[in-house]
Amino acid sequence: MALVGLLLGGALGTVARYLVGLASHALFAGAYPVGTLVVNVLGCFLMGLLSGLRQTGPVSPATYLALGTGFLGAFTTFSTFALDAHTLGQEGGWSRASLYVLANLVLGYLALLLGRATVLRLGGGAG
Repeated sequence: MALVGLLLGGALGTVARYLVGLASHALFAGAYPVGTLVVNVLGCFLMGLLSGLRQTGPVSPATYLALGTGFLGAFTTFSTFALDAHTLGQEGGWSRASLYVLANLVLGYLALLLGRATVLRLGGGAG
């Protein structure tokens, strides 16, 4: 039954992300990736609410799986990234959390560049 909640949460999170993207593109004419910003900030807020509720007890593991991993995982992985950074900061010190944040941003961007360069070098696209 937990897998059904996970699948349903993921499907709804994907649709919600798509709709936020459409709405922001219509409102801002694609001048700035506002949809990504809204999704990331809202997802972080919702993850904060959910993790706080989980810590205080009223959220079952199945509900957390459906909403946290399913819905928010599909809506934005940035919320999980932010929670992981916060947890590292509280458990291992803020220098460790800062390194984690920096590594994700820098290595993620470098991986994107490497992936694009690989395709372009192999003649798979125009850029």
